[in-house]
Amino acid sequence: MMRTFDALLGCLLLMLLTQRQWAVGQQAMFNMCGAAEVCVSEQHCNETDDSGLGAIGPRLGQACGNGLVCCDREQLESWNASVDSRVSRQSKKANKPTPVSINTMSNKLEPSGYDSCGVNMECVPRKLCKDDVIIDDGRFILNPRIGAPCERVLFRCCAVDQQVDHSDSPYVQKLKDFKYQGCGYSNAKGLIPDQDNYEYPKDVALFAEFPWMMVLMTGRNRYLCGGTLIHPQLVLTSAHNIANQTVDTLLARAGEWDLNSIDEPHEHQTRRIKQIIRHAEFEPERYYNDIALLVLDEPLTMQPHIQPLCLPPTESPEVQAQLRDGQCFATGWGGKLPDSDKHEHLLKRIELPVVSKQECQAQLRVTRLGKRFRLRPSFICAGGIEGKDTCKGDGGSPLFCTLPGQSKRFQLAGIVSWGIECAEEDVPAVYANVPYLRSWIDEQIKPLKLTLDTP
Repeated sequence: MMRTFDALLGCLLLMLLTQRQWAVGQQAMFNMCGAAEVCVSEQHCNETDDSGLGAIGPRLGQACGNGLVCCDREQLESWNASVDSRVSRQSKKANKPTPVSINTMSNKLEPSGYDSCGVNMECVPRKLCKDDVIIDDGRFILNPRIGAPCERVLFRCCAVDQQVDHSDSPYVQKLKDFKYQGCGYSNAKGLIPDQDNYEYPKDVALFAEFPWMMVLMTGRNRYLCGGTLIHPQLVLTSAHNIANQTVDTLLARAGEWDLNSIDEPHEHQTRRIKQIIRHAEFEPERYYNDIALLVLDEPLTMQPHIQPLCLPPTESPEVQAQLRDGQCFATGWGGKLPDSDKHEHLLKRIELPVVSKQECQAQLRVTRLGKRFRLRPSFICAGGIEGKDTCKGDGGSPLFCTLPGQSKRFQLAGIVSWGIECAEEDVPAVYANVPYLRSWIDEQIKPLKLTLDTP
């Protein structure tokens, strides 16, 4: 019996060693892939346009295994320190009475689970406190830079007898009163009430400011990339971000803002994917035609925080001029710092100018792409401003610009695709060119018998 066990154990160890050797061999082969250069004719070299091959970096978060991502060491250390701090505070409060809330149905006091912020005051989700009793007179200033009693975004210090159930929230009525007016309308001031004194960073979008922003998740609810709602049942994103995904591994979420919270005033909506349509001429190494269309299994319900973005007309000199003259923004949950693999949990808002093809190509040619680099028609550029850019993790997210003569209505200009550096001066980021790809979008939608809104 012992001999049999030893034999089985030996076989198992041999299998593991063999698998490891194979994996190491495969990794070595992968590392060599694309490194060698081949001598070909100048004509063929120009035809294949390989000048940027290996130098283009997609706006894709770095992965380190199945379902795993590389995490910043400083982030982990900071988290551990905050946990130790919370444990210390809780131990000091151990002898204090538990915060309670008043149950208006039974007039009994019950533990609320919310943090106390004063006598008979608690930090609760903003939507669960009546609008007319928000403490905004300076007693509890909600400013993260000076240490507010309510540390979480969208939580407010509220009298316990003014708290309401979700079904009685004043926001519920706002949903009932909503009337959809058409594509592309932003909520310029967000959907937070006027009494909100929280100071948001300038590079953070307000809640529902851009209601077409979509987040694509894996089946395990892990953040994957961004997307754009163009119809209640259609989402545009980048092809490279979903290259290894199927309808069974993707989820689309609308109305999202804080990835770490479910306390937004209006709830998000999640849908499964019915169909994935990738551009047949997408080049995975050069990112030509980096676009994909997702068909949701069920239409989203149009609400103040969930509305589609307008598509631009097909590309023309007039359309190009409109985009360059408009006010343009990019949004996403990618990192803010160059080479950072840490995603933001609040939706970013980055104001960026669209850069002409000639200027963009000239600026990119002085980077490691080299002087032979040619910017293909399926690309559009924006940015080149120091400290402001889309970065890793923003792939698939929208670049959008104001419609001519309008300040609160937008059209989609590009889809975050790739970049050489992040947030460096005179180095624009590159996006999928939506006006150029508009005819492809129309061709894919036609068989679906769905109609897009027009401005």
